[in-house]
This record gives sequence, C-alpha cells and structure tokens, in this order.
Amino acid sequence: MNSHAIRPTKRRNKGLLPIFRELGLNFYEPFKGDGQLFWVTLGLCVFGLVVLFSASAHTGAEDNNSKLFFVSRQAIYMVIGFIFMWILAWFKEARLKQCVWGFALLTLGLLVLTQLVGDTANGSERWLTIGSIRFQTSELAKPAIALLLAWAFSDQSHRRNERLAMAGVMCIAIIGFIFKQPNLSITLLLSSAVVGVTFMVGFPIWLYAGGLPFVFWLVFEKIKHTPYQWRRIEGWLNPWNDPQDVGYNIIQSFYAIASGGLAGTGYGNSVQKLFYLPFQHTDFIFAIICDELGFLGALVTLSFYGWLALRGFNISRGADTPFKQLLAFALTWMLVVQAVINISVATGLFPVTGVTLPLISYGGTSVIVTLAMIGLLFSLLQREKN
Repeated sequence: MNSHAIRPTKRRNKGLLPIFRELGLNFYEPFKGDGQLFWVTLGLCVFGLVVLFSASAHTGAEDNNSKLFFVSRQAIYMVIGFIFMWILAWFKEARLKQCVWGFALLTLGLLVLTQLVGDTANGSERWLTIGSIRFQTSELAKPAIALLLAWAFSDQSHRRNERLAMAGVMCIAIIGFIFKQPNLSITLLLSSAVVGVTFMVGFPIWLYAGGLPFVFWLVFEKIKHTPYQWRRIEGWLNPWNDPQDVGYNIIQSFYAIASGGLAGTGYGNSVQKLFYLPFQHTDFIFAIICDELGFLGALVTLSFYGWLALRGFNISRGADTPFKQLLAFALTWMLVVQAVINISVATGLFPVTGVTLPLISYGGTSVIVTLAMIGLLFSLLQREKN
C-alpha cells in the first residue's frame, strides 16, 4: 500500500469566531487593547448580577410577583450597555471631538426638560419619561463633562482661552441644573472631576484656596434650605437621635455590615434585606455584600474597583495625545469616586445620598452610561494612523 497516498483530511470546526470575523462582527476586537479592562468590567457585571439577585429577590417577589424581576431587567440593561460600549470602543479621537458639543447640548437640553416636566422621586426631580422610556438625565452629564474638560484643556492653540471659557460656561450650566434638581451626589461627583482635571493640568493652588470654600458654602446653604437634605445631615451626624426616621437607613446598614464578620452569613442569608434595610438593591447594596459575604466579599468588591482604577489611569498615563490623557483621567475619576461615595454612604462616612455602586446596584441608566464610559476608555487605546 502506498504510504504516500493522499488521505482525506477532516475539516476542523473552528467555531463561530471565524464566522463573526468574516462578517466584521468580532465582538472582542475593539477590546484587545486592554484585555484586563474588559475582564474586570465583565467580572463586575457578573458579580453584580449575583449580588443583585440575592439583594432584590424578596422585594421583587413581594412587589412584582417575581424574584427575578430586578435581576432580569438589570441583565437587559447590561446587554444594552455592552452594545453601547462596543460601538463607542470603535470611535477615534477625531470622531469623539466632533461629538463633544452635540452631546453636551443634548445633555443640557434633557436636563432643562427634566426641570420642566420631570418626575419627582424622594424630593428630587431627576427622572424624565419619554414614551415608555424612563431615565435619569443627570447620568448623561458624567461623559458630557469628561468630554468637555478634555476638549478644552487639551487645546494648545491661540484659541485655548476661548475654548476654556466656552467649556466652563457649559459645565456650569450642566452642573447648575443638576444642583437645582436637587441632586447633590452627582453635583459633587462632577465638581470633583473638574477639580481633579484642573489640578492635573497645573492650575495654581490659590484658585482652589479661594474657590473651594465658596463652593462648600454654596452647597451648605442649599442643604440648609432644603429640609429633607438637612434632615439627612442630622441623621448622618447622629443617627441614634432618631433611629426610626432620619437615622433608620444608616443604622440598618450598620447592622448588616456588623452581621457579616469575616466570611458573612452566607449567600442569600441576610436578614436585613428582608424589608429592614431600605434601598438594599440600590443605594445600600454594599451593606448586603458585607452581610452575606463578609469582609472577604467587601475585599473582593474593593479589589474590582481598584483594578478598574488601575486600568483606567494606566490608559491615561499611556495616552498618545493630551485629549486622550485627560478624557481617560476624567472618566476613570468619575467611575472610582462614584464607587467611593456609595461605599462611604453604606459605611456611614458620607451622608445618605442616592448614588449607585457602578455595575452592581440596580439602575438602568447608571448601568448603560457606566458601560458606555468604559467603551470610551477602550476607544482611547486606538492609535491614529498617519
């Protein structure tokens, strides 16, 4: 028998990935620039869904006849968010710069519309309903402010002062409308990003010494003349003075955190989530993590955000243009500071305020915008071709 006879070869099944490549639909292609950022994002989403199911199952069953009510909707929001993340990851610097003012004006317009016809919840007019879609317009301000800051401060031409003035007016208008809702948590988050970026580009210290006290005074006066916010401050400073009202949320959060110990009470075993701790699947979800997963679960959560911060700031440090550097810094700053605020609220380091834990707390607008912001981070990894 001829040993050199041609033998039929088996056709190897390489799976669906080559097909997607041929169709130009390779999902992972725009994320190759920083695989770690992709996996930490995916890890946060999966971890968030697991935690959210436990935190929201009883509320979902009681209020909506389904334990999966919140987690299923959150999964849909995440799919939408990943679509936006994938689309934005393809954007190059020139395209992003073209979108800066259009997106900023859209955000401002929606904020104005919210002020006029928005829905009021918990004392704040933050929600806008268009048809069957209801969303929190202030969330859009986070990427809008980041883009404006990068656009203005990256310019080195003779028009730099003009750009700074234009961006400054727009930032003040956007933050001002959010402040008026009132939404102090997002106001402080956006303001902190402005301070962070201006400090990064080398603004003189005397500007902060003169400006920050005025800002703090303005915020204090706003809180002082907004009854429900002032009561939150009183409840934060001494929750035990009124444990059944203004101090109730934070006291229940303390109970949840203290119950967890090192390894937690076990997944699904939290007692505080059984209608003792309000907003357990949104504002206080970190307390449920501590309750059921203990200190180790809290450490895992903090590690996720630390990893996200390292990847984002690494993109900023390695950026090849000032615009990319500043945009990556501003986006990462907001993602990390938002997580810090939420965790600080749950642990009593910050007054109670309505800000979500990114990619873990329930909230459609927050999840979609957060994933879109991470998509912008991926877009900054692209190198312009000469």
